[in-house]
Amino acid sequence: MWLPWRKFTNDEQNFLLAFNKTEKIVGFFLQPKSTAPTYKLPAYADTTLYKETEINVKTPGHSLVGMLTVPKKLTSYPVVVLVHGSGPADMDETVGPNKPLKDIAVGLASKGIATIRYVKRTMIYAGEFGKAFTVKEEVMDDALAAIALARTLPEVNKKQIYVLGHSLGGMIAPRIAALAPDLNGIIMLAAPARKFTDLLAEQNKYMFSLSKDTSEAGKKTLDTVIKELDVTRITKLGNMKPDSVLLGLPASYWIDINVNDQVVGAKKLAKQRIFVGQGGNDFQVSTTDYNLWNTAIGKKKGSMVKLYPELNHLLSPQTEKGTMAQYNIPVSVSDVLITDISTWIKAKP
Repeated sequence: MWLPWRKFTNDEQNFLLAFNKTEKIVGFFLQPKSTAPTYKLPAYADTTLYKETEINVKTPGHSLVGMLTVPKKLTSYPVVVLVHGSGPADMDETVGPNKPLKDIAVGLASKGIATIRYVKRTMIYAGEFGKAFTVKEEVMDDALAAIALARTLPEVNKKQIYVLGHSLGGMIAPRIAALAPDLNGIIMLAAPARKFTDLLAEQNKYMFSLSKDTSEAGKKTLDTVIKELDVTRITKLGNMKPDSVLLGLPASYWIDINVNDQVVGAKKLAKQRIFVGQGGNDFQVSTTDYNLWNTAIGKKKGSMVKLYPELNHLLSPQTEKGTMAQYNIPVSVSDVLITDISTWIKAKP
């Protein structure tokens, strides 16, 4: 059997053709169309203003396919390296029908700013992450390689190279910047200011509140979950091995993420500018983190810390905080956020 695809004037359609052993057609069927929502290019993406070229971000033993998105009509432009959140992810950071990093890439390119995005190592080299590892292997090595690649691009303004991190990527951005002092600045979106364990505890409490369970049994269950999370607060191995698994991640990872103080790291960045964007409808990283960032670096020269009341964790406008069910509905990254980032990048320090 063969499944061809055809595009007509007003629609698209899949066909199923069945052949016998002599390669004669013995069946012809129309395939039902999927009703699942699909990704839609943002309204602010002007395809006449940018072009995309496949690239590879390379480190020893690894090659990650990526995309360079650049303005068409400029001979010199800033570039932003896009860094994913937690877990395996493609270059667009696809979640259901949403592609936050692609939205950001095409949005910024439409405003004259190039981006580099790439498949996350944990997706392509998943077999390497069944043992001890840290955020160095998960995130940092490839982000630094992408920054190095950006420096080689002839049309890139070498004084306008930025890193944009989403969620975990934002949390690690100050560490990346400390190792790449020639960066002009970092952009942290939905970036935790607290420890991961604190976020997980807060998320569990939030989801429990949505259940409307007021029973003693329910409260005890929640208390048990919160106590179980405490095992991830380690900062030393003690008697454990580095690859000992705690809540799905090795002890080495938890220690690395726990000894990291991203707020202190951001405050120590003497020359690099900082942009922090946080959504008020984000139940994964809350306004508590926004307040911590604002207190720490809100008055730092060249910094911008802004709360977007309507945005969720995928940086899309929503009418309520909700749950992960929102992620199954295609909604583009906020055009207001894209504009703010673009304006901030182009502003004189």
